Amino acid sequence: MSSSTRELDITAADKELIVRNYIRDASTQFKIVATHATKFGEQRDGYLGDHFLLKFTVLVTNDDVADGVLEIETFAKVLPKAIPSLVKYLEETEAFAKEAELFCGLIPRMQKLGRFAPEALFSAPGGELIVFRNLKLEGFRTLQNNDGLFDLIHLEQALRVLARMHAACWALEKQSGKSVTELYPSALDENSWVLKDDYPRVKELENNIDTLLALVKHYEKNGKRSASLVESLPNCVRQIYDLVKTSTVYRNVFSHADLWNNNVMFRYSEHGSPMDCLLVDFQLSRYVPPAYDFNMLLSLTMTSGYRRRHLSYLQGYYYQSLRMELTRHGIMIEEMLAHEDFLESCKFYRKAGAIDSLFINVVTMLPRDILDEVFSSAEKYEHFTAESKTTKCLKAFDECLAYRTRMVDIIENIVDTFGLQ
Repeated sequence: MSSSTRELDITAADKELIVRNYIRDASTQFKIVATHATKFGEQRDGYLGDHFLLKFTVLVTNDDVADGVLEIETFAKVLPKAIPSLVKYLEETEAFAKEAELFCGLIPRMQKLGRFAPEALFSAPGGELIVFRNLKLEGFRTLQNNDGLFDLIHLEQALRVLARMHAACWALEKQSGKSVTELYPSALDENSWVLKDDYPRVKELENNIDTLLALVKHYEKNGKRSASLVESLPNCVRQIYDLVKTSTVYRNVFSHADLWNNNVMFRYSEHGSPMDCLLVDFQLSRYVPPAYDFNMLLSLTMTSGYRRRHLSYLQGYYYQSLRMELTRHGIMIEEMLAHEDFLESCKFYRKAGAIDSLFINVVTMLPRDILDEVFSSAEKYEHFTAESKTTKCLKAFDECLAYRTRMVDIIENIVDTFGLQ
């Protein structure tokens, strides 16, 4: 599907800066002879932006003499202007602006200490457009047809990149003598679950609670248990407002905080085994202990039974990965995070992981035909967020075994985590 670059609101000066940053050699002379934008795939991979392939045909010159043609392909993320209510939501939560700010300052500085994300080549003022190197050209891709679930070998790679990112944050803090929130005072302000009047995600949380209770009533045939859960679950879920706050008990770190399937990309060996991993989409990042990301990843990408069987192993794997990364920076892990504190914090943030798994998977796990319909027009998206979300989730619950199985598992995990009956 072709598109004019005018749709990306990109100027000639912007294009030149993107190409210059891509080439990385300030002495190289070039002339952009063509620019072309196409939609990134037929189906939507993310839900908080539109994605494009932005391609450049560049004539490289040497003292005004042609010296070859360079074809450049980048990845662009833009505000989804075809859905005004979603644009308003993203502006009010500052999701795009946050990611743009992070890729202009903190993330590049951390990536000098350990790679965990793509390289940003350009960010428009206000963050309405961000252009990255295209990770797919390096062989990175998301898992497909896996119902959002990872096996152990993929979880190991994901935990390694988390350890690399967390260690880079602490190494930067040790080098500078300041926390990253002191170095970049507003960059990690909470923009996801903020309890204040008229904040859009307050209404979203209450809508999620409505959907949760409707699902419980739908599948729980024990009337007494159903009534008890309907009464108890809302206040359990609302604890997320406190769980996302920067800790005063455990050491905090730069946190991705949106670790679902499509935000974790893997690169594979010639034999098909994952050998590297990078993270994308930092619109909701925050400053919390490492156990937040650890629990979120496991809650979003594992079933409860699989997680119980492998939890101890994965805790050990992450901690040893973090130890190795910190050692590479000349830091002893014990001075940053004692093993006992890590295990204790994992227990504490298990609640956050359980809640996040519901909030994210209740939508991202919907069958593709439902999601495509929701995002097919501004009217259908607005109807979904305002009225039809619960109805569509119940429909998917009845008609899709994978969705039904996963939702029951997620809800029962919340029940177990909060000690409900």
